[in-house]
Order: sequence, then structure tokens, then C-alpha cells
Amino acid sequence: MRKSNNDSALTTKWSHRRFIVGLTALAVSLALQAQDYARLGERTIMGTARYVGMGGAMTAIGADPSAVHDNPAGLGLYQRMEVLVGFDEMLDYTHQVNGVETSHKRLFTLPHASWVLSIPNYHISGGKGIEYNNIMFSYHRLQSFTREMYAVAPNGDVSLGALLADAGLDLGIGYCKDPYSMENALRLNESGYVGEYAFDWSMNISHQWYVGAGIHIQSYAMSADATYAEDHARVNKSKQFYYIDNATSVIYNGVGCNLSAGVLYRPLWWLRIGFGLQTPTLGSLTTSTSGTLTAMTDSLAESYAPDLSGADRDFHMPLHTSTSVAFHLGHLGLLALQHDYLYSYKDAAVHSLRAGLEIVPVEGLYINLGYAYESPFRKAELVVPMDPTFDRQDTYFQCLRSSQYASAGIGYRGTHIMVQAAYQYRWQQINWWAHEAAKPYDMRTDTHRIVLTLGWHRN
Repeated sequence: MRKSNNDSALTTKWSHRRFIVGLTALAVSLALQAQDYARLGERTIMGTARYVGMGGAMTAIGADPSAVHDNPAGLGLYQRMEVLVGFDEMLDYTHQVNGVETSHKRLFTLPHASWVLSIPNYHISGGKGIEYNNIMFSYHRLQSFTREMYAVAPNGDVSLGALLADAGLDLGIGYCKDPYSMENALRLNESGYVGEYAFDWSMNISHQWYVGAGIHIQSYAMSADATYAEDHARVNKSKQFYYIDNATSVIYNGVGCNLSAGVLYRPLWWLRIGFGLQTPTLGSLTTSTSGTLTAMTDSLAESYAPDLSGADRDFHMPLHTSTSVAFHLGHLGLLALQHDYLYSYKDAAVHSLRAGLEIVPVEGLYINLGYAYESPFRKAELVVPMDPTFDRQDTYFQCLRSSQYASAGIGYRGTHIMVQAAYQYRWQQINWWAHEAAKPYDMRTDTHRIVLTLGWHRN
């Protein structure tokens, strides 16, 4: 780490600690890597208006591009060519529980576009054997990282300076170890996305069994800029004002590939059972970091972390399974129940319980209702230790405690035209740490999403 001219004594102290802290660098890098993967591995329920309105519970229903993402066998229910495009308007509010400031972000995106080709088998008669072979080319937005968070702790936290001193980067003043002498604030601004380009295939066997497979290419782009500040009003009852400012930037870019497979079975006219599997996404991720530490002390004026860029060639995202059962309610519509599972590594998994209802009051008109609950990514919260070399200065980390979704939608399907709209409300609870020794900020995020899907199909 490059130091300013005012920091030569500090550099000498730091060099003697390089060998010692090097022993712990591997463990810290793994924790930082787990934090990166957890953030990029998050998923949200977004896609077509029908999928969003159903709370994402469509693995056993199919015949929808977003449902095919969870279970490619659902593509086999198509019996016509179809082109769909969607629009998504999101408004995100994030605030600290019992805090004084609410941050909001607005984002307009194209969450999906798809083209389905349905190819009948004209050599089969009597409804037995292979009825259709269908293929789909599509794009899906899996996650949008557009959020700003701000939180304040009035007093009682351990200073970042104390952690730096323990690692050998001693600021040379005693106030850093006084937990009652300062207040802190942390602001984070995130942007970016996870997108997926997919090719899927499915086969319809006797209108009873549907099997499918797909190959997906995912792209990752995310940036996070954060500023952490500590204000110390006194040092040994002096009137001089001291502070620490830690400004950091992290940029992620990567690409990965996964395979999917699924089956959908209709043992009875009123019952559908679906299962989809998506392999872990394997690829490469580049992480670029930089930062500036500024302190009003006797020994440190300003210190820069070097601009670092490293590529992880063994980058992988979680395994995804989806299991669902759907009940056909005659002319009234459909009821679906679903369990989704994301598994990354030991003690790091997400369980998602989803329920969706589709009501058909008159032919061509569809009303959807949905609800979903997602568990935390880990049973025990992941504490990310500070990088002992302080080359990577982003000391903050977070744990998503839970996510819940409530949604409603309406759609019309005519002879050739399809129009669907949906509203989704998502609320999340987050624990957010400024650094490993700090107390977590209690955060709440409320997200409003409006989705519009337009389509054209031909029998």
C-alpha cells in the first residue's frame, strides 16, 4: 500500500508485520470471495408480467419464457410460435430502522425478450408419442443492483482505527480504542445487473410427459462505491477534532455458463408436477478495487490503497433446483405451490417458498396473485474480517435476513395479441456492518415493481 510523505514512520511499522499478516491473508481472501459470490448470487423474482404476478410459482405450469428459466420442460406446452418483450419499472426505498434518512433509486429495464418456435410432429397420430419439439431463444435479467444505503451509529462502536492498529497500521493515537468517543456513518451506492442469454429445447410426449434442457450464458456487471466516516469529538478531553474517512470502490465484471434440465408430468388432467435443475454457473470474474483512507492524526494525512485487479478463473454461482405442483381448477384457473433451492457451499443456501393463483373470469382474461418467502443465504451470518494488508479497503459487508414478495397481475390473450401487466411489492430485512468489529445497522428495503409484457403469437 502506498503511503504519503507524512507516513514514513508508519510504513516502517507496517513492513515488519508483512510476514505475520500474510499467514491470515488466505482466510481473509476466502471470506471476501464468499461475500462477493453471495451478493452476485442473489436472485429476485422478475421476468414476464404473468411470472411476476404468480410470485414465480410456475415450474409446474410452464408455457412462459420466465417459467422456462426455472424448468425448461415447461417449453413443451407451447403449441404455437410466440414473441414476447417486457418492460420493468422499479422504485427502491432503503432506510435504517429508527434512522433519519431514506434513500431511493429508480430503474427502468428490459427484463426479458424471447422467441419460441413450436414444431409439431405431423407423423404422429392419435395423441401418442412425440407431439412437439420446441426451442426458445431468450434474454432474462436475473438481478438488478440499483440501491443506495445510508446508516449512522451515534456511539458505542469500535473504531476502524483499532482494527488497523491490530493489523500493524497504527494511526498513532489512542482515541481509536475508545468505543464511546465517536459516531460513524456509512453510505453505499450500488449499480449493475446479472443477465442471462439462453437457448432451451423441450419435447412434448403424448401431452403427458414434457422433458427439456438448456444452455445459458450469464454476464455480471456491478459497481459499489462506499464512504465510511468516523467523527471523534475529543482525544483525552482535548478540544481538537479528529476523524477517519475511508472511501472505497469495487467493480465486478464476469461471464459464466450453466446447463439446465427439467421434467413436467401430467398424471391426471387436473394435476401437474414439475422439477427443474440448473447446474452451478462456472466462469471467470474480475474484481477491481481501490480506496483512500484519510485521517486527522499526527501520523497519517492520507493513504491510498493501490488499484488492484484480479481474475478468479474458478468463479462459480449456486446450484438451483425448483420443485412444484399445480392444480387445474377447471374453467376457474390454476393454483401452484413451489419450493426453490439455491445451494452454494456449506451453510450457504436459500430456500424459497412460492404460491401462485391464476383466475380466468372470462375466456382470454387472466388475473394472477402471488406470494413468496426467501430464507437468509446462510444460517449463521457471515462475518468478513478486514483484509490484513488493507490493500482491499472495502471493510463493509451485509447479510440478507429475509425477503418477501406479494404480487398481482392481469392479462389478456387474444388470437394473436397478448398484453400482461403486474405489480410486485418486495420487502427485505438486512444486517449491514461497517467492519467486522462494528455493530450491524438494521436496514429495511421496500421495492415497488411494475411489469408490462407485450406479445404476438401465431398458431
